[in-house]
Amino acid sequence: MKRGVIMIVGLLSLTISSVFAQQRWSAGPRLGLNLSTAVGAIDNTKLAPGLAVGGFIMYSDVNHFGVSADVLYSQRGFRFDQANQQGTYKYRQRVDYLEVPVLFRYFMNRSGNFRPNLFLGPNLGLMIGADRTSPDVKNKELFRNAELGATVGLSFNFRVRSAQRLHIDARYTLGLTDFTYDKPGYINSPDNINNGTVRNSTFQLLLGYGFGVGRSY
Repeated sequence: MKRGVIMIVGLLSLTISSVFAQQRWSAGPRLGLNLSTAVGAIDNTKLAPGLAVGGFIMYSDVNHFGVSADVLYSQRGFRFDQANQQGTYKYRQRVDYLEVPVLFRYFMNRSGNFRPNLFLGPNLGLMIGADRTSPDVKNKELFRNAELGATVGLSFNFRVRSAQRLHIDARYTLGLTDFTYDKPGYINSPDNINNGTVRNSTFQLLLGYGFGVGRSY
């Protein structure tokens, strides 16, 4: 009888462990939409859509905390109107970045099929190109090679199958540094940029698919 009780307790322990076991490390692709503009010493800017695509790696411990790092190709920028004697023209300024956010996450539960979490952290943007439409003009020289921002958001994390999860992230990133150079009167610069600090402001909706890496706990 005693031996049977011990066997039952052992089986229950294994079952519970397998239900709540999870891999601390995961990695996978991300794809999503940017809606960005410029704020600060700039007038009459509007949101412009763009693409965000790349990958991530994430660590989450058996408690509530985790951290993730992404590497994303991210299209930012803004739309603006410019008037002259012939009328008002609509332009779009695009600035492309290699975006590297490092996000500290708080998971609302320790395990399970659904793990929502809140996050915040620094976001480094490395500028890789810029152009203005109508007419098409390359104007990379107007923008700084790097900018630093802060990212906050909410993520929904769903188990799809064993060691695989779907991530839905809603993020907002505000630039903490000026991403432009002051070039008043420069022919390729939008005339609504004033002397002063101009910062990126970006909303992101991202889908990710994570694959568990390493052993389960």
